[in-house]
Amino acid sequence: MPRFFRNVALLIFACCTMVAAEPVLMEGIAAVVDGKPIMRSELMNKLYQFQEMPEAADMSEKQQKDYVLEKLIEEKVLLSRIDRDSIVVTESEVDQRVTAHMTQLAASQNIDLATLEKAIRTQLGISVAQYRDQLAKQIRSHIEMMRVRQMHVGTIHPTKKEVDAFYKVYKDSLPRQYNCVLLSHIQIPIVPDSAIVDSVKNVAESLIDSLNLGMSFELLAKNHSQDTSAAKGGDLGYFKRGLLDPAFERALDKLSNGQYAATPVQTNLGWHIARVLGRKEDGVRSAQILLRTIPSPKDSVAVLRLADSLRTAIKTKADFAVAAKKYSEDKSSNYAGGLLGWYQKNEMEPAYVDPVANLNVGEISEPVLIDGAYHLFRLDDSRQIRELTMEEDYGKIEQLAANHLEDQKLEKLVKRWRTEVHVEIRMTE
Repeated sequence: MPRFFRNVALLIFACCTMVAAEPVLMEGIAAVVDGKPIMRSELMNKLYQFQEMPEAADMSEKQQKDYVLEKLIEEKVLLSRIDRDSIVVTESEVDQRVTAHMTQLAASQNIDLATLEKAIRTQLGISVAQYRDQLAKQIRSHIEMMRVRQMHVGTIHPTKKEVDAFYKVYKDSLPRQYNCVLLSHIQIPIVPDSAIVDSVKNVAESLIDSLNLGMSFELLAKNHSQDTSAAKGGDLGYFKRGLLDPAFERALDKLSNGQYAATPVQTNLGWHIARVLGRKEDGVRSAQILLRTIPSPKDSVAVLRLADSLRTAIKTKADFAVAAKKYSEDKSSNYAGGLLGWYQKNEMEPAYVDPVANLNVGEISEPVLIDGAYHLFRLDDSRQIRELTMEEDYGKIEQLAANHLEDQKLEKLVKRWRTEVHVEIRMTE
């Protein structure tokens, strides 16, 4: 297995797994990096985890220990950049991630949070507060390392030539897929009729009239905006260019600091009154008053009938592809006849699981409502084990190649940073 796959496993904290009870170890300091210790217990617990990996089998115990210690030193060197780069991770951000993790963990087990908390106490022998505290430390370190990575490495977009070269070298080491399905879908959104759209636009225009008469943008946002930003007077915060809806961004481009748009902006959510609060070189801090255009039950019934009629009419994979190109609003797949690609069942979008669970190859699901759209799913194929191929998995392989190139760049930076900090290895046994 190539080294970068091992590095990912050791450098990134396992935030998606339960925090295990740790064995009691004779304490001591294994190494000191930039004044911060690596405790012997930390080293040994990482060693136990590494020894469960296949690549550890070909190493002696001393080689395993040396390898893990080296990875921990690199991790500490990476974390030493936090103060130098003035990276700040707030308590509220960490707490939100911890809560989201626990919510997702409970959902994945089909239990509620109370049952999960009981399981933590009985199975791990620690309180929920202790579990959250341990998880918070892992998540904080993970966020900090990702911020350092983003600041110094950024996102690399490999060329087709680089992806081909990566696949040629690492083809035999790429992760296999197990218990997987090949899916296609048709996504038909429920959109409100023109009367609803026009009615909401009129309300937005009346609010702009109020702003023109001197009413406070913040007050109107708090009283009328149908968005979580309403509580903050419509403040959306700072976003880099390209992260907001294109129509909304185009409206912001025409505004000066403090100015609001003279006409409402339409997106798939509804009508927005856009305002610029401030600018940076690569983005903008903006605010909005959002009035949603909510479809009526009649609109929903019309889309359901269309989805049902398509399901009845489609007989072959070719028929499905034609219908997807004509009706599906999912721009990432409609051009390819609705093809979503291969999924491991345990990695599927949660909303996809039930609709495809009982399908046989070639069958199409009943219409299912997901995020304001009706979906038809077709099970194109199913396999217990499969290898990634350039023909069917180019996107996944491209992402692995990007991660590899980013790891290489980060590895060079860490080696340079290591020469800038004091590293003292104290454990000799």
